[in-house]
This record gives sequence, structure tokens and C-alpha cells, in this order.
Amino acid sequence: MTLGIRGKEILGISLLVFLIVSVASIVHLSTTTRLVLKDAAEKGTLQAQQIFAGATRTVARAHGSRPEAALRRDRELRALLDASIGYSPHLVYAMITDHSGTILVHSERSREGQPSLPRQQIEHLLEMNALQQLGVLAREHQVFETTLPLSLNDRPFGAIRLGLAGSLIWRELSAAAWRSLLLAVLAFPLAWIVAFTLSNLVVMPLRQIAQGVDRMAHGEFDTAFASVRDDEVGRIAAKLNLLGRQIQEDRSSLMSEKTRLEGIVRCLEDAIILLNRDQAVIFANPVAETLLACPLMNAAGQTLQKILGDTHPLAVAVGEVFQRRGPVKHLSLQVPGDRDTPLDVLASAYPVLDQGDVVGGMVILTKTEPLQQIQSLVDYSQKLAELGKLTSGVAHEVKNPLNAMIIHLELLKQKLNDPPEHVAKSLELLGGEVHRLDRVVQGFLRFVRPQTLQLQPLDLNRLLQEVAQTTDVQGAASRITFAFRLDDRLPPITGDLELLQQAFLNLVLNACQAMPDGGTVTLATDQTVEGVIRAHIIDQGIGIPSEDLDKIFRLYYTTRPDGNGIGLSLVYRIVQMHGGTIEVDSKVGQGTTMTVSFTAA
Repeated sequence: MTLGIRGKEILGISLLVFLIVSVASIVHLSTTTRLVLKDAAEKGTLQAQQIFAGATRTVARAHGSRPEAALRRDRELRALLDASIGYSPHLVYAMITDHSGTILVHSERSREGQPSLPRQQIEHLLEMNALQQLGVLAREHQVFETTLPLSLNDRPFGAIRLGLAGSLIWRELSAAAWRSLLLAVLAFPLAWIVAFTLSNLVVMPLRQIAQGVDRMAHGEFDTAFASVRDDEVGRIAAKLNLLGRQIQEDRSSLMSEKTRLEGIVRCLEDAIILLNRDQAVIFANPVAETLLACPLMNAAGQTLQKILGDTHPLAVAVGEVFQRRGPVKHLSLQVPGDRDTPLDVLASAYPVLDQGDVVGGMVILTKTEPLQQIQSLVDYSQKLAELGKLTSGVAHEVKNPLNAMIIHLELLKQKLNDPPEHVAKSLELLGGEVHRLDRVVQGFLRFVRPQTLQLQPLDLNRLLQEVAQTTDVQGAASRITFAFRLDDRLPPITGDLELLQQAFLNLVLNACQAMPDGGTVTLATDQTVEGVIRAHIIDQGIGIPSEDLDKIFRLYYTTRPDGNGIGLSLVYRIVQMHGGTIEVDSKVGQGTTMTVSFTAA
């Protein structure tokens, strides 16, 4: 039999009142239990403190004799233990034990000298919730103890232990438990009578609330629940009004977020198409409409098969995705494009699964033109690498005749024992030019020859120290000394040992050559907050003019008459090969600082 609104209200209010009374009874019983236990524990603690005071006086009067015997002989202490039992209705014994648990003084003299039994502490029972306390007291009629440590000369001597009978505590609580149970049983008929009386006052507002909830269920979230009652029904109406406003705000926020996400998707260079479980289009960004040359947004609710045709490769791929519940990736297609020029695209389709069922799908179309441009750059780089190898080979072939020319010039000088002055100058000039050309060719070979990095973890501090040792003798001859400011906490870097040695050796030699009158070259290392590891080569030389700072790393650029302009270019190339950077800070007449930066290994 289906209850009507009135019957449901009567039954609901009756059960509610019964529940409230039951909860109140439980709360009352819980509060009573906690108060009784707390009172028993406090009385036990108070008695333990009194016994503690008496035991302390007894031990103090012992004057060096055995305190155990003094405690047994003290009549006042025994009277205090006996009086403790009568003071609290829950105490069953009081005793003093030594540190090993042996009973020294007991309210029952027959127990003295025997080992004490371990008991559960009353504090542990107090830490439980009220229902657990009632269960323990009703189920386990055990004795609980309250314990107070006893010390002698600031050393643990024993303890004062008082026993509280759980059965006596439960006997005091059982009467309150029966009263609470009787009240809960009588509450139901009383609640039914009260509910029947108040049903007429409640049924009308509830019906109004039900009608308002129905309107909210149909999307009318701005429904106002009019109620002037200052009771539960009025509060429910106020809560529903607040809920309606929150839902309306959340709905507006959701629509705003949806609009923002749609704006982001519309700005993507890839085409995005979203489908529902029936493979019908529910969203498509403008790129998709441009690539497929059809207004997909106007066709919302239609399937791709109907829009593009059953034989279109994209429609076939989507059907396959929905059928086998797996993605299709990087399918090469040709689409009409926006100017009737076929475009090559890569299509990927993914199913949206919910507990194994396909509830929708997503199609992504990517233009291949940017990928083709990247491939062209890769091909162009490969061709440049091959050209570099060819150029390296040509330079190598040029180097062989230069070596032959140098050898024959030396032979010619030997054959002409005492040539005329103009002949000697011509030979000297010819030899100098051949040597200069040889240095240029060798530097060019080092610069253009393809390098394969032999990467390994390197200690930058140790690397700089080894480079300084290499140039120490040469620097000493030019009155140049080396100073170090190395950070011992640097992590290792990843690099090619031979190439980095060559790069730093060139930097150190440049620093030495910048100080013709001698000076100090400082090698320093540090690490930035972002984790960048830096090496600094600092000299006190002539400096570099500001107009030359952006030229010093150019190939063949040099300001020294005997320079070839390859050293710093080679340094720049080696640092770039390691993914690092090199910076220059120089002031004319004050010196130059070369800073090389790396990432940690």
C-alpha cells in the first residue's frame, strides 16, 4: 500500500522525533558514562595523591633504613589505604608496589609480598568514545587501575596503584541505561501523536517546496521558495533558495569556461572535431571547416558519413574507431582545402570510453605542410653537412701541395748558400706567405670538419686546473700568474673532454696574450639560482673596444698581426656544440672576462 503525502509526513516526523529522542538518550547516556568515569578517575587520583603524600613522609622518616620496611610498619599509611576504599564507591583495593611490581603495602594484607597483576589503566578507558566505554563496562567486568609513580632520591622507586571495579561502575550506569531505553520506547507513540497534529501545518509548505524542486529539475534555477516560517521547513526553503542561486552561478561559470575553452580550441592550428556516441558532430573549430570545406557547425547533430559521404576516408576511419574501440593514428588523407586545392593532412581519431563503452570520439587533422618544411630543413642540414665534408676534403687536398711547397723552399734555401739580398727577401716572403696559408687551411679544417662528441661527465674545476697547468710554464716566462676561485659544490657537466680542453686552452692563451707586461689570469666557477654552471676566465689585459665585441667570434677576424682569426671562432663552435653559451665583458685598459655557461649533467 502506497502512503500518501500526509501518511509519509506522519511517519517521517514520527521517525524523526523517535530518532531525536533516541539520539538524545544516547547522548545523555554517553555523557553520564563519561561523567561517572571521570568522577571515579578523579577520586582515584585524589586518593592516590593523598597516599603519595603519606608514603613520601614515611620514606623521609626512615632516615636511610629500608623504605620498604618503613612503609609496612607505618600505621597511618595503612589507615590511609583502608580509608581510601570507603571514600570511593568504586575503589576495591589500594596498594604500593616497588619498581619490579611486587606489592609492598596492600589494603588486603594477605596480598603483600606477592607480585601485582597487570591491569588496564582507567586513563585508557577514558580515551575511548562513550559507546566503546559502555561496551567495555557491560561486557568485561574487570578492574581498572589508576597509577601514580613513586620516586626516591629522584630515582624510580615504585608506584601507588588503586583499583576501580568496572562492575560497580556499570551498576551505577545500568539504571540510567534502562531509563534512556524506556524513554526511547515511549517516544515513538508520542511522536506519532505530535506528527499527526502537526501534519496539516507542514503538508502545505512541503507541497510548495516539492513544486519548486520540480521547477528546478526542469532548469528553472531562479525559482524562489516563499516561506515565512521560522522552523525547519522555513530553513529548508532558504537552503533551497541558496542552492538554486549557487546552481545558477555554477551554470553561468560553466558556460563561461566552455566558451573560453572553445575559444582556445578555435585558435588551434590543428582541426578538432568532437562526436557523440552516435558519431554525430557536436563541435568543430573553424580550421576543421576550412580543411573539409564544409560548414560543420551548421551540420551539428549529423554524422560525418552523412556530411562527407560514406566513402570518404575520414568517415570510414571514424566508423572503424567506434567499431573496434581503438584509435586510428596518422592516417594520410587529401582534403579539398579552402581554395579548391587538395591539401595533405594527417588524421587521427580517438574513442572516448566510459567503462568500456564508446560514448564519443575526437578527430584531429594536422596539416603536413609544416612537417614538410621541417623535413626540408633536415634535408638541407644534411646537404650542408655533406658540403662541409666536401669542403674539408678540398682543404685537405690544398694542404698537401702547401706542405710540398714548404719542403722545396727549405731545399732551395739550402742549395742557395749565399743568395743575393733581393732573392733572400723573396724567399723569406714566399715562405711566410706559404706558412700563413698553411695555418689558415689547418684552422679551416678544424672549423669545418664534422665532429662526433664523446660525451662524459666532467669536473669543470679539474678541467680548468689542468688547462692552467698546461700553460703555467709559458705564462711564467711572460710574468703571468694564475688565481683560482672555484666552487667545490659544482655538479658535473656533460661534455667532450678533448674539445673543451681545446676551447678553454684557447681562452686562457688569449688572456695571457692580452697582458704583454704580465699580470694575473683568474679562473672562477659558480652556479646560478637556475642551475646554470659557469666558468669565468678573467684577465687584466688591454681589453677589447666595444665596437669589436660583436666581431671577435667571426671566422678569420683578428686584431693581432700574427693571428689567424680561428681560435675564438673554434671556441664559439665548441661551446655551441655542447648547448652552452659564451659571453664577453671587457673594458679597454681594465681587462676582459669570458663567461662560458653550461647546464648540469
